[in-house]
Amino acid sequence: MQYVNIHRPKQIRSRQTLQRITQASLELIAQRGVERTTINEIVRRANSSVGSFYARFEGKEDLLAYLDDRIWENAEKRWIEARDGQWNSRSVSEIVTGLAKLYAELELMHQAARKALAQALRGPGAGPSEPALRFKAKLLEDSRQLLLNRTKTISHPSPEIAIETTCRSLEACAFSLEPPILADLCAALVFNLTGEHHRSESPPKDVEFFDIWG
Repeated sequence: MQYVNIHRPKQIRSRQTLQRITQASLELIAQRGVERTTINEIVRRANSSVGSFYARFEGKEDLLAYLDDRIWENAEKRWIEARDGQWNSRSVSEIVTGLAKLYAELELMHQAARKALAQALRGPGAGPSEPALRFKAKLLEDSRQLLLNRTKTISHPSPEIAIETTCRSLEACAFSLEPPILADLCAALVFNLTGEHHRSESPPKDVEFFDIWG
């Protein structure tokens, strides 16, 4: 993902300043909307200065474009770290319940700010940004692969079809279901894959995927 006008910081303190500006911007945009969020308010909340802002952005439009991309860039980074680490040792049941938690969190991630940014940058009724679509496509493909790597424990006669059904179901439904219903869905999907009854295990708690400024 490329930002044309942002001046990328190299020093740790400068990166921390950019992080504070980013977090303050998302908070204010979520609370007040884009039009009512000013640069002065952003730097005040970020405990920074107008000069520090313009050392990184040429203006408010640059900031908005950066935020629109940065949300998904950070989400993808956190996902890759989790996928390549803890998730390699997950069971089928743990993967399914973990993906359910992930998709539910994804919908809520900076929800109000994302909607305000979409309207400001792409107009009323705008769909997901290109970075959002790229990330979601990657997440879907990675989810398939995680389960395909466990075909030895999948008893369904057509593992690829069962895995596709699982991934698509979670992608489409997880964010809209109440926890008890989502747990039932996970149990049914695991049974379809393995033929074993698993009453919803707790999702992995060692990664908060979208607490991206933590």
